Amino acid sequence: MGKFLDPFQGFWQNAESGNEEDTVIEIPGLNGEVSVYFDSLQIPHVFSSTEEDLYFTQGYITARHRLWQMEFQTHAAAGRISEIIGEAALDFDRYNRRIGMVYAAENSLKSIEDDPTAKMVIDNYTNGINAYIKSLKPKDYPLEYKLLNYEPELWTNLKSALLLKYMSKTLNISEKDMEMTNALSVFGKDMLDVLYPDYEKVGDPIVDKTGDWNFDPIRIDSVPFALPLELIALHRPEKPSPDVGSNNWAVSGSKTSTGYPMLSNDPHLTLSLPSIWYIMHLNGPNTNAMGATLPGAPSII
Repeated sequence: MGKFLDPFQGFWQNAESGNEEDTVIEIPGLNGEVSVYFDSLQIPHVFSSTEEDLYFTQGYITARHRLWQMEFQTHAAAGRISEIIGEAALDFDRYNRRIGMVYAAENSLKSIEDDPTAKMVIDNYTNGINAYIKSLKPKDYPLEYKLLNYEPELWTNLKSALLLKYMSKTLNISEKDMEMTNALSVFGKDMLDVLYPDYEKVGDPIVDKTGDWNFDPIRIDSVPFALPLELIALHRPEKPSPDVGSNNWAVSGSKTSTGYPMLSNDPHLTLSLPSIWYIMHLNGPNTNAMGATLPGAPSII
C-alpha cells in the first residue's frame, strides 16, 4: 500500500483540482482549435472545425474521465484480467480466449478500416486517447491504477473493436451454443430443425374440430444419454439469468398526437459504476449529435 498512500504520487493526487473554467490546453496532435464546454451536469459539448479534431477530442475527453473503465473492459474481452488481479481470473480469461474474442475483434476491425470514413474516425479517436495517456505522470494515474499497482497501456484500434465485441457478448444473454451443439450431435440436423426451427411456420396450432385428437402417439424408443456435468472437460463460467432481456416496442402514428410513429428501445444492461454510458455532444462540419457513447468506442450511439 506504500505507493497508494504516497503523498506525492498516491491517491492524494487524485483530488479535484477545483474550478477549471476557461482552461486552455495545448494538446499535441490537434490540427486546430477545439472548444469543449461542460454544462451543469458535467456533460461535455465539443465544437470543432474539422471531423478529425472532433473525434480526437472525443477520445481525449473520454479517456480523461473513463480511462480505467475502458482499459479494464478491453482486458476482460481479450482474456487478460489475470495479468492485473492474478490467478482468480484465470478461468474467466481462458473462457474469453476460447470463444475467440480477439479473433472476432480483429475481423471486425478489418471491416471497419476498409471504410475510409470509419477509419478516419477510429484512428483519430485512438490518437486522442493516447494523447491523454502520454500526458499522464504516475501521480496523475486514475485511482484504480494506483489501487491495483499497474500502468495504463497505449490504446489501439483493436481495443475499440474488442470493446464492441464485449458489448455484443453482454447482449447475447440467450446464447446456448454449447447446448445446441450437444443437441445437434445427439439428434442430427434434420431433427434439430424440427425441434428448434428458425421461425414457426404458423403462429398458432390449428385444430379442425374442437376436441378432435385422432392421431397416433409418437413412440420414443430411448432417452439420449446425458453426460453428467463433472465429466465435461470444459466448465463454463456462470451464465446470465435467463429471466432478463431487452425489449423494443412501437406505437402507430394513428395513436399519437403528432401522427408520427414512436419507437422505444429499452436495453436491460447490468448495473455498473461507473455507468456503461458516457453522455457527450459532438459538433463538427458533418456532425451534430448528442447522446450516449460507449467509453472506448467513437461516435454517438
